[in-house]
Amino acid sequence: MSKRSDARIRELLASMASISSDLSVTAITHRVLDEAMAIYGASSGLLELTSSSHQQGHLAKGKDAAGLSQPAGKDEAKRLRLELRTRQEIFALLTLGPKNGKDRYSKADQELGAALAGSASVALENAQLYQDAADRARWLSACARIGGLLGGESRHHTQGLNEVAELASNESRASYALLLTPIEHQEGTGPGYRISGISQNLPDGLVGRVLPEQGESNELNLAYSTPLLLPTPDAILPAGLIPTGAHTLLVELSARATHYGILLMIREEGSDEYGPVDIQMAGIFADNVAQGLGLLQMHHLREEVLLYLERERIARDLHDIVIQRIFAAGLGISALSKHLPTLATRERAGAIAGELDTTIAELRATIYSLQATVGASESPSSRILRAIRLAAEPLDFTPRVHLGDGIDALVHQSTLTHVLAVITEALSNVVRHAHASAVELSIEPTSSTLHLRIHDDGVGLGAVHHESGLANMRQRAAELGGTLAVHSTPGHGTTLSWIIPLPAPPAPGRTD
Repeated sequence: MSKRSDARIRELLASMASISSDLSVTAITHRVLDEAMAIYGASSGLLELTSSSHQQGHLAKGKDAAGLSQPAGKDEAKRLRLELRTRQEIFALLTLGPKNGKDRYSKADQELGAALAGSASVALENAQLYQDAADRARWLSACARIGGLLGGESRHHTQGLNEVAELASNESRASYALLLTPIEHQEGTGPGYRISGISQNLPDGLVGRVLPEQGESNELNLAYSTPLLLPTPDAILPAGLIPTGAHTLLVELSARATHYGILLMIREEGSDEYGPVDIQMAGIFADNVAQGLGLLQMHHLREEVLLYLERERIARDLHDIVIQRIFAAGLGISALSKHLPTLATRERAGAIAGELDTTIAELRATIYSLQATVGASESPSSRILRAIRLAAEPLDFTPRVHLGDGIDALVHQSTLTHVLAVITEALSNVVRHAHASAVELSIEPTSSTLHLRIHDDGVGLGAVHHESGLANMRQRAAELGGTLAVHSTPGHGTTLSWIIPLPAPPAPGRTD
């Protein structure tokens, strides 16, 4: 082996050691290009990263380096082109200009370059794996903070969404982040979105703003099961709402078949596109936000149920105990007034009895107020459970109830009204005729249908039964385009299956 070859091998080994001493993709790309140019004495060099490196762009050094990516024609032998690859994945393309500004590359140079490319490829892959692991750990740490940020006095007023948006902006390295929540809409209108959370570098006045129909948003389905990349936020946000933005990452906030909104992360023009790790972890982050919102709503729903039960207890006690006692006292005073000796005392007793009547009227108004204020903000599941409890109250056992996922997404009031009526009618039939010892009730909504099933272990319908209740349920199903099926065996109970189609949700931004 010649001294020249021995020296070049030592240079190669030193270059390999230098390249692999860092775990930063950016630092390694600079070292690869610098070491390669130094070994060959190349006048220029170009290193182009591919998508496999989870980064994009190129690094050029030396005179006329930018043109090295183009074919050189008859001077192609004066360039050395190397692929930095591992396991069939190309991480980068390395091109060196002429040696000493003019010389060609020999076969030995190409063999030496292949060894250098192999070492650089391993170093790049290790750096990328290290960086991906660090990014995932950073995102997971952010996910762990979500629960501590969310709060609120009611399930309709969630706090901490600004902090969540800021956290998403930081972890995604975005310039802006907005959290949009769906607003309630009437039947026949399209769902809208309200800006409920923003990152710190956006005006505070954006919070609470409702997004109007805007451009492509009329054709854009905002409910996605996977993250969506957009070239700009213009399809979602009106022009001028935020400073100019470019690469936009949209993720849905969804948990247990419930749509809680969307999260937008927007980078400035000229910034890098979102890499695979950011896209994947942003989806996991959004799932955690949705889970947090769902748990928060469940907590407030439980509080509302407890409040409802307490109000109902107070109303019942007022009606059954307090009013009855006041009424009895009024009757006693009226009876006593007949035996009073003077007109003045009798008039005084009559006035007291009148005051008691007024008190009873005010208590009745209070009872009505306690019962009416609860149902105003009740969710569909709460109303269904209340209807079941009231209808099954005469039974000496508790029905088994199963409500499927997504029952609270039942936003069509007319459909819910029919469901409540069928539940009440069916359980009323069980109370009056079935002589059952157990009842099972399930409601399973899907994307297109709702299936209500009620089974009891009673005596069955028998040869003769009253059709009026079943006729009402059958008519309600027919009005909605559904069906009613009844299966009954004498002595073995009855199964009622009420299936209706659910109206398709209107496209976002449409009112037709």
